[in-house]
Amino acid sequence: MFKYNQPFQLESGETLPQLQIHYSTLGKLDLAKNNVVWICHALTANSDVESWWEGMVGDKMVFDPSRQFIICASIIGSCNGSTGPTDINPKTKKPYFLTFPLVTIRDMARAHILLREHLGIKHIHSL
Repeated sequence: MFKYNQPFQLESGETLPQLQIHYSTLGKLDLAKNNVVWICHALTANSDVESWWEGMVGDKMVFDPSRQFIICASIIGSCNGSTGPTDINPKTKKPYFLTFPLVTIRDMARAHILLREHLGIKHIHSL
């Protein structure tokens, strides 16, 4: 779990007081940090890429943890561990649910960039 303890302004103009991104990794990051594969899930999936992309991730498959460092992060706005509608709204002290702010693809990408920077990754081999 990556926690970004600063305000995160969304493209809509609203601000989340902080951000958390749930992510999973498979394999090992090599010394040059150039074997990174970043897998983005569909809107209804989670960061456990092995559970929903059977036949694509594993030994001797397209995405092979013995050769690659595979990262899959849950998108913000989902209910899979990253900041989303089930989180507590600090203003109301209740879950956001339908009042969760609009999140765009750009917001999701910016959140993943924060995670990439936190992990010290400068280059992604495949996305």
